[in-house]
Amino acid sequence: MNIELKDLLGLISEAVDAGVQKYVKSIDPAADYIKQSEAKRYISRLGYKPAMLQRWTDARLLTPVKTGDAQNSSVLYSLSDIKAVISSLRLHGITTKAAHDYV
Repeated sequence: MNIELKDLLGLISEAVDAGVQKYVKSIDPAADYIKQSEAKRYISRLGYKPAMLQRWTDARLLTPVKTGDAQNSSVLYSLSDIKAVISSLRLHGITTKAAHDYV
């Protein structure tokens, strides 16, 4: 299996970023949470469609937190969890591509 250097460096960078965010979460859990609209903008900047946030939630890869009982209460997501999901998806994509190129 051959993985291109740029893919490997990108993956390492994302994994480090996810680790730093997990550390932030361990120090100040409230600082890790972002609103749903911010989460959609974040994943959109990374090249994913905003609808993926709901798909990842449906697949139980992410767990949203509602801030109140009212219907229009804010929905929060953990940024460290989002970064971990994206890092895992990219790893899967790279290894799948490398395995396909190997055959």
